[in-house]
Amino acid sequence: MAVRPPGFGRVGADLRERARDRLLDTALRLFVERGYVGVRVEDIAKAAGVSRATFYKHFSEREEILAELFARLLGREPVAAPPGPPADALPRIRGLLADAATRMVANEQLARFVYTLPIRHASLLGQGARPPVLGVVERMIEEGAAARVVRTDIPPALITAHIARTFEAAMRDWAEGRAADVASHLTLLLDLAFQGVEAAR
Repeated sequence: MAVRPPGFGRVGADLRERARDRLLDTALRLFVERGYVGVRVEDIAKAAGVSRATFYKHFSEREEILAELFARLLGREPVAAPPGPPADALPRIRGLLADAATRMVANEQLARFVYTLPIRHASLLGQGARPPVLGVVERMIEEGAAARVVRTDIPPALITAHIARTFEAAMRDWAEGRAADVASHLTLLLDLAFQGVEAAR
């Protein structure tokens, strides 16, 4: 019976993680150079210096790479609501989303690729594809409604969906070169969107 050296399992996991990261980095580079549609699994494997069989040990299909790249962009860290009273829900949401957009565009190549895809690919729309910050936004909308600073005649989930589309539009405008600064552009679009959700005073 062979005896594995101490740490063999960790070393193996590190090697697998590095190989997976190399495939993701290579795929992103090829997607940017040739467009998503113009890149096949074979292209990714060859450029990464691995076989197709090795590719399939890490990803079942090209779409899984796309989903993983989007998850990278969104980040895996939990998002907390900024401090402040529920009565300030909308300004706090504005700041929270501007910060989230700024963090995303720090990974410029990945952010531009994701937000210039000609269609919102199913891999970006499935389970877990919603930026975690939007879950926080929905809770803040609920708090704002309870404090009567957000309309109560519209379900919080619908208001959040509207805000999500606004966030998406701002990111796409930035990625396609129609806005130089994503945070200020997003703030402008949110100001326009919030005029319809703010409670009448």
